[in-house]
Amino acid sequence: MQQISKILESLKQESNFRELFVQIHNGKHIYKNNKKLLNLASNNYLCANDFVDEFLDSKLFSDNLHFSSSSSRSLSGSFSVFFEFEEYLSEVFNKESLLFNSGYHANVGIVSALASLDNVLFVVDKSIHASVIDGLKGFKKTNFKRYLHNDMESLEIILQDSSKYEAVFVVSEGLFSMEGDFAKLQELVSLKKKYKNMYLYIDEAHSIGIVGRSGLGLSHYYELLDEIDILILTFGKAISSFGACVLCHGEFRDYFINKARSLIYSTALPPLSVAMSYFVFKKLESMQDRREHLSDISKYLKDSLKQLPYEIMGDYNIISIVLKENKKAVHFQKMLEERGYYLPAIKEPTIPKNKALLRISLCSNFGYEELSLFVRDIIEIDNEYLS
Repeated sequence: MQQISKILESLKQESNFRELFVQIHNGKHIYKNNKKLLNLASNNYLCANDFVDEFLDSKLFSDNLHFSSSSSRSLSGSFSVFFEFEEYLSEVFNKESLLFNSGYHANVGIVSALASLDNVLFVVDKSIHASVIDGLKGFKKTNFKRYLHNDMESLEIILQDSSKYEAVFVVSEGLFSMEGDFAKLQELVSLKKKYKNMYLYIDEAHSIGIVGRSGLGLSHYYELLDEIDILILTFGKAISSFGACVLCHGEFRDYFINKARSLIYSTALPPLSVAMSYFVFKKLESMQDRREHLSDISKYLKDSLKQLPYEIMGDYNIISIVLKENKKAVHFQKMLEERGYYLPAIKEPTIPKNKALLRISLCSNFGYEELSLFVRDIIEIDNEYLS
């Protein structure tokens, strides 16, 4: 089609064309065209896949050796391990739990179900996950507004004019996936106490596993779980598995079972994946040494990158170098690849136009020496670019 051809050509001209390639993974390295690269783009934050052999020797594995559920949960795909894991999560977080196929499925299904209600308002952080926005876009009648990223004054201006709504759902991430900063959770809770029709929806996709001594996320760390109405956890990052869950009040859970289309009309997760997530969750508390090392190397890298003449974002293990221009970000990506690093440029629509960046995602198996070499190399690339 001529329209499609024009769109693709425009993306190429704007240095914003995406392609897929075969990836071979080996620990913290990735092979691209047979070239070994340090993988700085993985969300496998705790390297929990180290426990696969232990999992394979466990009763959880032997009892759940099913590679497909072969049906949605509302039909014949609701295996016992789903309920066992949900019960475990409910006990840990003191909320009702419901599994979804991914964080995307969870947010799209839950947000669109809530957005179909009358007289509700969604107020979302400008840097919220795309899946939340996609859930809202499905309903043109939905009232939703965005507040400036992590800006509580901007949020409260909207809340001051929201008394006409039965419910106002304020949506934030726990650890933001691009900026790498933490939500101002205590301030959000203070606003909730002030505005009685406000419900707090927190997506902890990137903070579960790596935050707090037990690894149970930001809400648990601040002891604010009782104030969070809807809590999203995902298993494809620090948990090294697949899937997601929502933790919420029982009435919400029943509503999502009946109205979240991404749950109702999807083949349920493979029981084997659910069992692996369950297995890793039970080991989180014992992984504190990995969390401490991750924290230490994250601080080291961010401090070291301050030598660059760019904005460096990130409070923890997601550290972004803001280069602004697509062409420049792609150039850095290619030069880093030549030197042995895999670090794809992040461009629109993932982030706003003219804010292209390099997003460094640190995992607990990285060492100081290789990060020091990375800093040296990227500084040299920048000097060459400017000369």
